[in-house]
Amino acid sequence: MQQLFILWLLMMVSSVVKAECNINHSQLRAEYQLQTFKNGQAIQTSPLVLWRNGNTVAHQFPNTEITESWFLLNNKQIKPTRFFDHYQRAIEYQPGEKVHGKTEKDWDYRYQLISASLLPQLTLSAESGSGCQKEQTYSKSTENTTIVLKWLPELQLVSSFSSTRGDVQETWQLTSQQYDQPAIELFFTQLSQYQSTDYADIGDDHTDPFLAKMINLGFVEHGASGFYNTDGQPIEGGHH
Repeated sequence: MQQLFILWLLMMVSSVVKAECNINHSQLRAEYQLQTFKNGQAIQTSPLVLWRNGNTVAHQFPNTEITESWFLLNNKQIKPTRFFDHYQRAIEYQPGEKVHGKTEKDWDYRYQLISASLLPQLTLSAESGSGCQKEQTYSKSTENTTIVLKWLPELQLVSSFSSTRGDVQETWQLTSQQYDQPAIELFFTQLSQYQSTDYADIGDDHTDPFLAKMINLGFVEHGASGFYNTDGQPIEGGHH
């Protein structure tokens, strides 16, 4: 009887250990497919790559060759930087500086693509899996909008997101995730080697053709969502 009890206890301990998630989600490469539908027809599709490396997060938009990055300082202020990958150039903003009338304050919004304040506004409708694969389904419906979020709590990662308003639906779908530390560190090292310009100094240099082009296209003076159409115009409502 005692041996059976010990065996049962070992099995219980083993099941608990298996349910744990030992992945370090602070170093991550996660790729998403973003799609917009109207009347059921896809009208826009674009990839987004979420990168994490400790206190630095980046959103890479391969279609526009723009990468937005944020660094969380010890005092909880956030330093934004915009990287233009094709030109290997960067524009830096100072922590706490108002960029286009807004000060960057929501770290969770950048780290996990949604604000931490969003989850309490939704209703938990389902839960499945365990450990790193534990997935929670949240939803909310109002008169005009329906939201469905599939969330991986152990990884602080969106699995999928859908927002429907009228005949327009926007979806995000996680397509891959990697935790290759050398590759992640290499990505951020390459960004750090771009030629950088402080945002406050842009107006002082009228001879730099790169800066002149970016201002003309609106990549500098408009919002820094990272969502742009082929004409270089910012697309509103890209993030939630």
